[in-house]
Amino acid sequence: MVTALPRPLPAAWNSLVLHENARMVVPGMADLYRRWRGAHPKAPTFYLSTGAWNVAPAIRRFLERHGYPRGPLLLTDWGPTNTGWFRSGQDHKRQTLRRLLAELPDLQWVLVGDGGQHDPQIYADVAAEHPDRVRVVAIRQLSPAEQVLSHGTPGPAKDGDARDRPAVPVVHGADGNEIALRLIDAGLL
Repeated sequence: MVTALPRPLPAAWNSLVLHENARMVVPGMADLYRRWRGAHPKAPTFYLSTGAWNVAPAIRRFLERHGYPRGPLLLTDWGPTNTGWFRSGQDHKRQTLRRLLAELPDLQWVLVGDGGQHDPQIYADVAAEHPDRVRVVAIRQLSPAEQVLSHGTPGPAKDGDARDRPAVPVVHGADGNEIALRLIDAGLL
């Protein structure tokens, strides 16, 4: 679902005001998840997001309506903390991924994200720490308009260059269909 996180106003509009049926779906993404599940029927699906728990019912309905595989939502809390007005979505994703890797040591992971919320850097860091546990990283490339809504500039967020240290295969695509093709080309799907 396109939410424009972490920009507070567009994210609030898309998550809290916009009617559920009007929320934008990323083309081909549900098909990608179903294809992966078909190829790996015992693999669980986890939905890690910087989205807030108070919108979990709407996210769950969105996933079901669009045919995504069932799986737990790993969301965060919105609001003030001891250190600031908002929690760090980056910290939430890093800590949750590390916890999952520790608690489920027999699983290999496919990390799927987009270029709008530091996912390439977060996933590259986790893959570098656990190259034997992360099978592939798949990143949806945002359009220039989505980049502006996500972080205010028409290009990708500036993290360090995660491409300089690929610990595992990384595939990119504009949508789920392109990512699926890249996974097929890489012999991973």
